[in-house]
Amino acid sequence: MSRADVDQRVDDFYAGIGGENFFRALADRFYELVSEDDLLAPLFPVADWPRQAERLAAHYIQLYGDNDLTAAWDPHLHQAHSHWLITREQRLRWLALMKRAGELMQAPEPHFTEFMTIMKIASGEMMAVSRGAAIARGERFHWDGTEK
Repeated sequence: MSRADVDQRVDDFYAGIGGENFFRALADRFYELVSEDDLLAPLFPVADWPRQAERLAAHYIQLYGDNDLTAAWDPHLHQAHSHWLITREQRLRWLALMKRAGELMQAPEPHFTEFMTIMKIASGEMMAVSRGAAIARGERFHWDGTEK
């Protein structure tokens, strides 16, 4: 697949899923769900949900709208996930709430399924980042991220 083919596929995905408006609405709906969640809400030291939603939407818009795949490796994104140990349960809840947010919006298919596949990979990377930082801090934990 040529670079032009890849660029076209990203453009088609972004347009098909609904572009900037979709990602802003998805982030808003997602953080509405997070704000009510007993497992994920406590991870945020300041419950500024509109700010969190804006940051997430901006990330997705940069990644897909600007076709800037380097955004996935933004050091700030990794740093934000390095302050605590992300457990398997938290990762799965994050994915479930993201999926639920899309369902509530009646997100367009097959684009949303493709997006959720990418989120499964990305959430695994963020869990790995958090585990590497925890090991560097001298923390020890079980395979599922719970404390020993």
